[in-house]
Amino acid sequence: MERPPVWTEAFRVRAYEVDARGRASVPAIANWMQEAAGNHATALGWAVDELHQKGLTWVLSRLHLRLQHQPSWREDVHVSTWPTGVQRLFALRDFRLTGAEAGELGTATSGWLLLDLAGRRPTRPPEAVAELGRNTPARVLADPFEKLPEVTRADVEQALVVRFADLDMNRHANNVSVIGWALEAVPGEVLWGSSLAELEIEFRAEALHGDRITSQAQAAAGEPPAFLHRLVRGADGREIARARTVWRRA
Repeated sequence: MERPPVWTEAFRVRAYEVDARGRASVPAIANWMQEAAGNHATALGWAVDELHQKGLTWVLSRLHLRLQHQPSWREDVHVSTWPTGVQRLFALRDFRLTGAEAGELGTATSGWLLLDLAGRRPTRPPEAVAELGRNTPARVLADPFEKLPEVTRADVEQALVVRFADLDMNRHANNVSVIGWALEAVPGEVLWGSSLAELEIEFRAEALHGDRITSQAQAAAGEPPAFLHRLVRGADGREIARARTVWRRA
């Protein structure tokens, strides 16, 4: 199989991928990036199903997304992605989203952990992973992936339960579901009157089928609207994820 350093896939915004305002939803955009990343990893010889046979898997640990525009129903979108090296335990991968009608739609950088399935602990990526990023474009966002701020008060809370439909091949909640849960705590007046400009999310623990999750959001003062987010597992109070969002007024 060809091993292209940069992978590009085309997606057409389907009716089931748009939000109530007719724009591609943030989870849909995250799904496109996840699909393109997985297909590129396969082409590079690092497919999840092959790693499972070695007792390993990839899990997304950090994502930083900036959006200039959410594409509309039936719009064509191209997602380009490439590895950008290794930082601490993170295998880095970046993204660029473009549309035929609006030009550049957004950019993102991400940090992935190579997880030992038996111990459920990360292992250092081998030199072969670092080598993949030596002949590719630079990172589009130079994020050091420091710990995100803690939520100190919950201005909004939303209770959720992990459904079977939320699970991925690693048998825990898929990162896209977790992103959707975080956005559930954004007030309705922001969701209806704004679009997402920036999302940073730090995945901190697994969520399993049947877990009860509380999504909390803390509003920042001033404009544009911005929030800190926390997802908490009810059984033990463990943080599943932290996030920060910034919104652009329509």
